[in-house]
Amino acid sequence: MYKLAIFDMAGTTINDRDEVYRVLREATEREGADYTDNEFQNYMGTEKKWAIRHLLEVGGVDYSDATVDKAWQWFREELARTYTEQPPTPLDGIEEMLASLRDAGVKVALTTGFSREITDLILRNMGWSVGETIDASVAGDEVETGRPEPFMIQKAMAELDITDAAEVISVGDTSADVVSAQRAGVTSVGVLTGHLSEQQFSELGADHVLRSAADLPSLLN
Repeated sequence: MYKLAIFDMAGTTINDRDEVYRVLREATEREGADYTDNEFQNYMGTEKKWAIRHLLEVGGVDYSDATVDKAWQWFREELARTYTEQPPTPLDGIEEMLASLRDAGVKVALTTGFSREITDLILRNMGWSVGETIDASVAGDEVETGRPEPFMIQKAMAELDITDAAEVISVGDTSADVVSAQRAGVTSVGVLTGHLSEQQFSELGADHVLRSAADLPSLLN
């Protein structure tokens, strides 16, 4: 029986109109980066400052730490602006799903490639809070390395006193979500509300593929 369900945010539990990826792409292209859609997809779901550094490299930019910091600052400011003007909203059925899991005694955590400041902005605008909607949240800048490393999952487990990876299921819409779950030794679930197909998730070796994270209770039952 699962005691903890962990969910990604953008594309998995919330609809941000893909703004995070628009802003991430613009932040690096402003510095001269040029890469393909497939190359960009490899960095979806990862910690965003880490992604900026690697996208500049993939995009052929002779960058410095100052270049990364400049792109990161623009990314933070632009994302805060767009999320304030048009806040993300829960995907269909997500709030009901989270409530049903918690009512059944399953703890719920969110992990994300967003920084803590952006995570809190989103949660505040949607009226989600720890102890009410979720049991914990872990941001990408609160661990040594974000996805695809397992550290955010492991931090959520530690915060909620879960020690057995077999009792944890992790849900996300990107390849980084699946690989992170695999490295943590927990059950991995891919959802089709992002940019990957069922075949792509199968090729990654995801344990399960769902139409939406809202369908998780049916899988658990």
